[in-house]
Amino acid sequence: MKRVLCALIMAFWVCGDVGVMAGTAFVRVAILREVSHCTLTIDGRYEVIDQNTGKNLTTAIRLRPALVALKGGAIQVGDSFFDARRITVIPRSDAMMSINNRHYRGTVTIINNDDKSISVINSIELEQYIRGVLYHEVSDKWPLEAIKAQAVATRTYAVYSMQQYAGRDFDMTSDIYSQVYGGRSSERYRTNLAVSRTRGEVLTYKGKVFPAFFHANCGGLTEDAKELWGIDLPPLKGGVVSPFSVDAPHYKWRRNFRLKDIQQKLNLAGVKVGEIADIRVMERNKSERVRSLKITARDGSSLKLDGKSFRDIVGPNLLLSNKYDIVMRGWYVDFEGYGWGHGVGMCQWGAYGMAKLRNDYKKILVFYYPSSDITTFQNLD
Repeated sequence: MKRVLCALIMAFWVCGDVGVMAGTAFVRVAILREVSHCTLTIDGRYEVIDQNTGKNLTTAIRLRPALVALKGGAIQVGDSFFDARRITVIPRSDAMMSINNRHYRGTVTIINNDDKSISVINSIELEQYIRGVLYHEVSDKWPLEAIKAQAVATRTYAVYSMQQYAGRDFDMTSDIYSQVYGGRSSERYRTNLAVSRTRGEVLTYKGKVFPAFFHANCGGLTEDAKELWGIDLPPLKGGVVSPFSVDAPHYKWRRNFRLKDIQQKLNLAGVKVGEIADIRVMERNKSERVRSLKITARDGSSLKLDGKSFRDIVGPNLLLSNKYDIVMRGWYVDFEGYGWGHGVGMCQWGAYGMAKLRNDYKKILVFYYPSSDITTFQNLD
């Protein structure tokens, strides 16, 4: 981990004076990937650096809403053109930086993707990154201990990703495929308070951070990460009986679909099936979630599909979890389920319920991540 931090700090040093201190960690978040353009605004003094050479390309006082795109092989920023593969924009002092009307702290690196598109990477100090995430994961009106538990889980996942992807252009994306991140625009007083009161704290197992997955509602029982991603670790083994989210939203749900719509989704995803006559559960895992399904067409043909793939194809915001029963209704089908999300790790509504019962954030974390320890990332090997 220390080697990762040193590499990140050196990367910032080559960009110029950005206030890096020993022991400070920075997260690289891809806020835009392979887009044709974006809008950049800076209210205050800033510099543009060639990231590959460290050369100062320009220094200016203010940048009014400016188009960022590729033109003639150069990176265009408003009226300026930079003949570089990567440029880093460094706001100074208290300058306010916005991308597509959303405010961000730190610096941004604009990457020329082989003259075809641009990507925008926000490099930001770890604690500031957590501040930009929490509001999107839990309500700032929740009990503070629940928010603090989310802060530690979020930080742990970020540090794990920093270790895993140190050789890549970015550590995280800003969407549901990593952690939803909204930059400075997403900061709130109580979520910031939770970050400051858990500063630097991460979860570890045998001295190493792990991907501290979390989800909205486990439906009463958490899932084993091995079922979904092949990760076999005691803190992510699942099987945690959680009664704390029973009265929460989406503990129990029902969705109705036309069989024709499911057929179309499957075909578009490359799973060829004719008019569907029946869908039934073939196998469940130890957390009662669907491991595999059998889909039978009206011509008698059938296929077997794993539960994770089926949910991804139908839509994870429609089929809220893999913990459900199936009721066939002619040309329609009902899915009657429990929970929202993959079910691995911390149940967010369960954390809310535990906090309401006056459990502190450390008890919440140890409950949902058994055999884990809480330490600071500076103490990692």
